[in-house]
Amino acid sequence: MGLKIAGLLPHVQVFGGVRRYLELGNEFVRRGHDFTLFHPEGNPPDWLEFRGRTRPFSALREDDFDVALCSEYSILPQFEEIRARKKYFYFVLENHKRERDVVRRGFEFLGNSEAICRRMERKYGVRCRRAPGGVNASLFHPLPREASSGAFTVLCYGRIYKRRKGVRTVIRAVDGLYRRVPQLRLIFFDTRVGHDRRDPRPFVRTRIPHEFFLDLPQDRMAWLYAQADVFVSAERRAGWSNTTAEAMACRIPVVCTASGTRDFAFDGRTALVVPLPLPVLLRRAVRRLVEDPALRARLAEAGYDRIREFSWASLADRLIEIFKTDLS
Repeated sequence: MGLKIAGLLPHVQVFGGVRRYLELGNEFVRRGHDFTLFHPEGNPPDWLEFRGRTRPFSALREDDFDVALCSEYSILPQFEEIRARKKYFYFVLENHKRERDVVRRGFEFLGNSEAICRRMERKYGVRCRRAPGGVNASLFHPLPREASSGAFTVLCYGRIYKRRKGVRTVIRAVDGLYRRVPQLRLIFFDTRVGHDRRDPRPFVRTRIPHEFFLDLPQDRMAWLYAQADVFVSAERRAGWSNTTAEAMACRIPVVCTASGTRDFAFDGRTALVVPLPLPVLLRRAVRRLVEDPALRARLAEAGYDRIREFSWASLADRLIEIFKTDLS
């Protein structure tokens, strides 16, 4: 008999944390379980196919569930309100100021990276089950690159107004390399998000020729990754770096911080991992890849092999096993 599972989100806009619930919900439904996604308005997402149901927060107490999932501190009152036999708070960010408050509430705990789980166990003495992220291989996969213009293209996630994404750090790193490597080119990507549909493009300041893809459909993302020679991420406090994982799934070599990547990015083996999100360290790593095509090819292949171990299907199977064990 299938489980009745609920997830709670503050919205269904284009964020990695939202993708997690949509992808997992689809996998739960494929396995014969019922999945209902609650958020304030209750409308379905318009950017990714979703097989479950969506309901508004006003309907939270209209049904009972076996399991409820939540990752967002701002909607804890709604998470407390929903009726479920087991409630799992899913930690997806490192070192949030309200961690202690959540730990005191008596939920079960999941973490979307090995690093987060170890930290929660060490700091608070709670059990935190490993539930890392995944990649949808039907959307993110290797594609042939278009005819090269001779440029060396660096791809970067473009949510520049969120400081922990480190976009300005990447820009400074690549800017500092431009004199030595005049063939550099930057590509950014993002979506308009928030009630004001904020446009990140005016915030980009760089002397390097660049292009910004905004609101690209999901079925075009593999094409976009394929235009890059390297993907660079300077995230801080991430749990699971979706964009870095997606780049690897598209067989693109990666330069990144350890934040959100410890499960799949191993320095010198599957990526070049810098110890701190500093422009000078990122610059050195990018320069190595500019100068060493063989290293680029080796990291791209090794990263691709590693990230294929992480799928939403395998994560859904793991979670169902956890839920059934806890409910028995």
